Amino acid sequence: MKTKTNAILLCLVLAFAGCSKNVPPVPVPDDIVMTTKSLQLVKADNAFTFNLLNAIPVTQGKNVMVSPLSISLALSMTLNGADGSTKTDMINALGLSDLSVDEINQVYLDLITALKKADPNVVMNVANSIWIKKDFPVLEPFVATNQKYYDARVDRLDFNAAALNTINGWVNEKTNAKIPKILDEISAEEVMFLINAIYFNGKWQIQFEKSQTQNGSFMLATGGLVTVPLMKIKEKFGYSEQAGFEALKMPYGRGKFGMVILLPDIGKTPDQIMQQMSSSAWETLKTSLDSPIKVDVWMPRFKFNWESDLKQILSSLGMAVAFDRNEANFTKINSGGHLFITKVKHKTFIDVNEEGTEAAAATSVGIGFTSAGPGGPEFHAIRPFLFLITEEDTGAILFAGKVENPLLEN
Repeated sequence: MKTKTNAILLCLVLAFAGCSKNVPPVPVPDDIVMTTKSLQLVKADNAFTFNLLNAIPVTQGKNVMVSPLSISLALSMTLNGADGSTKTDMINALGLSDLSVDEINQVYLDLITALKKADPNVVMNVANSIWIKKDFPVLEPFVATNQKYYDARVDRLDFNAAALNTINGWVNEKTNAKIPKILDEISAEEVMFLINAIYFNGKWQIQFEKSQTQNGSFMLATGGLVTVPLMKIKEKFGYSEQAGFEALKMPYGRGKFGMVILLPDIGKTPDQIMQQMSSSAWETLKTSLDSPIKVDVWMPRFKFNWESDLKQILSSLGMAVAFDRNEANFTKINSGGHLFITKVKHKTFIDVNEEGTEAAAATSVGIGFTSAGPGGPEFHAIRPFLFLITEEDTGAILFAGKVENPLLEN
């Protein structure tokens, strides 16, 4: 089936707070300096973002959002247990063939440490965990590596209803209750879950005035119109006109995080624009947004969640063997083998309003055991558009999505 899709996500955060005479100013952290290996990983992650979005089946009229960072972290923890062609295929699917597994682990540790410190006024939390069925033997190096590089919480549980509540409770806590649960059930063959959770909360560097928000029309892909609350502002932002779309960048906090919005030209769709994107095209686009100009911006408030089992999508990207109960090789988790990935569950949440953006994501990798205008241009996002949230110094894309109907909460 022809697959395509969506989204681009954005870098946002806030940075700066007013200080009285008696309150010392918040220290501004140094810019993040990326190593060659770090730049390789971020470039690969960004390419994975666009491959992933284009592989999501077309869902016209539905909003979509993924966190490539969350997916990559959960899969990279799992990668520490893979060997043979399973390991090779997973590395290739993630676009990390130029790095060893040890380098991948170290660079992700460096990246997450940097992202957490990028902006003191933006909340950026990343958490990892591994949940193991009680009495199922797991090799110590696998556990130790994921604790060292991913700061993973490791717990052993009886895999029953209480375990389901414990695991979902952890996800709920780490996403600030934006994703109440990641698992609906634990099957009889599942012996482990590797889970990543991300929570982001950033205030716009220049906030919309709520008094300026007015109801207006938003054109759907079908040609119909819906009435939505449109936030309006005229300020200096990164702006550029590209082949088939306009691009806008709105910063959070001190400007290290921001949201990039890709608004297709009339007659074009977000999916068509997504097909134009690649890691090199993304780098070129980011450069074009470096010089802010005054722009008249209209943008709808939107809030939605999205979820999917990524098994078919990841298989189409080249890691089908990891899901094959007969061919998968995770002997670095348990030397006896017979382990495979049962599912990769991914859930996301986003709320964009006048103050800023709140977003969350959770990814669970299940492991099964088997015996066999004036003053400047106008940017009026009043039709379907793409968005991405990214961090400036690292270049990492944290979230990416497509808004087809701002009224839908999915």
